[in-house]
Amino acid sequence: MATASATSPQQESQSALIPVHPPGEEGWLAPDEIAALTPQTVRDRIAQLRPMIAEYAQESEKLGYPHPDVWEAVRKTGFFYHFVPKLYGGCEFGPEDFFLTARLISEACPSTGWAVTFTVEHNWVASLFPKEAQDKFFAGGRYMIAPLVSTPPAMATPIEGGYRVNAHWKWGSGVMHSNWCMGMAMVPGEGDAPPDMITVALPMREARVLDTWRVAGLAATGSNDIIVEDMFVPEHMTVTNRDLGMGTTPGANLHENPMYRMPSTAFLSLVTTASTVGAARGAVDIFRERIKVRKVTGTQTILAEKANYQVMLAKADVMVRSAELIHDTLTREVLERAAAGQNHDVAARMASTAQNAYASRVAREALRLIIDNAGSSVHLLSDPLQRLARDANVACGHLIQDYEALAEQHGRNMLGLPPVTYFF
Repeated sequence: MATASATSPQQESQSALIPVHPPGEEGWLAPDEIAALTPQTVRDRIAQLRPMIAEYAQESEKLGYPHPDVWEAVRKTGFFYHFVPKLYGGCEFGPEDFFLTARLISEACPSTGWAVTFTVEHNWVASLFPKEAQDKFFAGGRYMIAPLVSTPPAMATPIEGGYRVNAHWKWGSGVMHSNWCMGMAMVPGEGDAPPDMITVALPMREARVLDTWRVAGLAATGSNDIIVEDMFVPEHMTVTNRDLGMGTTPGANLHENPMYRMPSTAFLSLVTTASTVGAARGAVDIFRERIKVRKVTGTQTILAEKANYQVMLAKADVMVRSAELIHDTLTREVLERAAAGQNHDVAARMASTAQNAYASRVAREALRLIIDNAGSSVHLLSDPLQRLARDANVACGHLIQDYEALAEQHGRNMLGLPPVTYFF
């Protein structure tokens, strides 16, 4: 779910409907192939795809979504089975391995990394729904591909057996390759009761997609608008946001693995950081190789021989290492709190979310340091460094990456003051 402004209201009304490209019958792994997967096997396969992902990055940006050849190549690695529960023939690998693998994609193309990371993670969200829904999501031992959209929330009118849903969601990251759609919806309260929030799931064929994604960065995520009109969603295809936020969903009771009890917002914050940290690591690698051959203008001196460039390279690397360390540490802490039944620890969750946004800021500053010292040609649209920087900058615009707001929240809690937002 990216959060840059895509279009004006006038442009939205004129936006054309566009087709999505859901997975067909090719590219799925057989049960024995899935059973043979390990986190390292998947990670090694993704690492081998980095040159291909980087090669197609510019074309993906022009398309407005990850290039189909790249998407199919990633599917064949088995990464999409990462969070599918073992009950349904999936891998049920953990969040730490997930981020180590996800960041590799963003080292080559943060937009592709963003779309893949979110849609893989949304299989974790799907695992939190009631069993009847999961039976549909993971039928035949497969995974699902879906955006999870929240803004603005849909309207869900209770009717017998479920809800009547109307929506115009924005920020549908990954929608261009999806076969399902998940979105948040507001349920009116009875009498004076406040409205409730739920997350609904429906087949992508029941929705329409508007061609609205025109942005300065993360352009290849395909985060277009999604329209749903008067759609019936059965009760079993919904889960309350209250349960998602506290790790008390039907899926948390169905699956024994404690990762299915992680709070959704705490995990979402970590997901939004992966692309920025990966982008910064990719930039360090490119910068290191360039200064080995680039010369000081008008001289025969190689930049790598100059102390100031050695320091800049080291500083950028240390900043990215620090961001990676924070990201990895917070991932373990979120999982450990869920396993220990400590999701109610609001103070720890507020601190964690603020720290996570800080990790993104550190990674972005490393990117800026590199861009400022990579020469004028870095700003050519054909240069991968400028694309890494633009993508990371937009990724840091996500609501749950608002470090100042999250730091305020953490500071208020430290002073015994009540929260003003609920992103933790």
